[in-house]
Amino acid sequence: MNLIKATLKNIAHKEDLHILEFSFDGERLYMMALELPQNLQTAQSVLLGIKPTHIALSKDFDVSTSFDNQLKASVVSIEIGELLVNVKAAVGGAILEAVITLKSYMRMNFQVGDFIVLLLPASELSIIK
Repeated sequence: MNLIKATLKNIAHKEDLHILEFSFDGERLYMMALELPQNLQTAQSVLLGIKPTHIALSKDFDVSTSFDNQLKASVVSIEIGELLVNVKAAVGGAILEAVITLKSYMRMNFQVGDFIVLLLPASELSIIK
C-alpha cells in the first residue's frame, strides 16, 4: 500500500458524494468518497493510501485523460518479473510504487532516472489515518 501524507484543502459534496481536495508536495490530489471519517476538517494532515496496482503510468506529460491526479515522478527502481513489473518512482520526498504488466513496460521502455507521470484514480484513493 502506498502512503501519501497530504493536507485536506477542501470538501465539496452533493447528497452522499464527496470530492476531497488535498495538497501533496505542491500538487493537488482529489479523492471521491461516499463516507468520510468523523471530525475530518480542512487544513488537517491525513495519510492517503492507494494500492500499487491502482496506479497507471505514462511517459507523455501532456496526456489528455480523465485522471485528475497526475504526478510527475522520477523512476528510482524497476523490478522485472515474468508477468509483472514493479516500478518505484520519487515524487518530492515520497516514493510511490506501481505494478504494471511486463507487456506495458516493454512497450513504454523507460529506465531508472527517466521521468514519468503517475496517474491515480480519485476513486481509488482512501484516507488511512
